Amino acid sequence: MGSTNGMNALDYITTGSNGFSLSGATDFQRLRARRTPRAMNPKQTDEDWQHPDIIEIRGALASSTSTRLPDALDMQTTSTAVLTIDNPKADVRIGDRIRAMPDDGRLWEVSGFPSNDVNAFSGWQPTLEIQLTEWRG
Repeated sequence: MGSTNGMNALDYITTGSNGFSLSGATDFQRLRARRTPRAMNPKQTDEDWQHPDIIEIRGALASSTSTRLPDALDMQTTSTAVLTIDNPKADVRIGDRIRAMPDDGRLWEVSGFPSNDVNAFSGWQPTLEIQLTEWRG
């Protein structure tokens, strides 16, 4: 079975190039805090989330779970998700934040090492999977 562009699954695996697209992907931004020198000790740095480094990425977000934990002082809800992007070389790491575009009001934090597994036989590496967590409350 071939596709409209003349490629099939075996072609994707054996071409050595990505050649893979997520047709349901939407736009996101990866935000990373800039490092700024501390006023009292310039050898140390702080995170500047007011002026983050931003890159555009495309991916598909799959929400996993949401848990509400009551506490004596407040109530916190934790949500988890996986963002799959079609660029296995994207610059995303633990601590970065992910925001949908257009902004839907949610701000996810990269909470696990992004995974860009490689097929051992062909070297095919189609996606990057990013573990996300959002805390509210």
